[in-house]
Amino acid sequence: MGHVYVDIELIGGKGVGRFRALVDTGATYTVVPRRVAEELGITSTGKRVKVVTARGEVVLEEGIAVIRLMGEERTNVVLIGDEIEQLLIGVTTLESFGLRVDLTTGRLERIGVLLLTLYQ
Repeated sequence: MGHVYVDIELIGGKGVGRFRALVDTGATYTVVPRRVAEELGITSTGKRVKVVTARGEVVLEEGIAVIRLMGEERTNVVLIGDEIEQLLIGVTTLESFGLRVDLTTGRLERIGVLLLTLYQ
């Protein structure tokens, strides 16, 4: 299977941006290039998060963004980085929308939101 891309809208305090984003099932969080975050006014939490990438460890800034994907809208934690040029959709965003990658079609499919409960 090749790469999976999806049309997405990011909504910040300064406006809305439309993008073709890469779905990265190996990434926990959605990652936004800093230039995009600044242009849209995506709110920073002031927190810095150390992450492991293919190039090694980097520290990214945590932000809050409204994401519109497949006709729905959610507020998500995103990471903002200088080192990234491509907007990446991570697993926490997919899960908040109740989506997963269908490996046979290379597209996103709705599965509903998962809730695991432990009973005694």
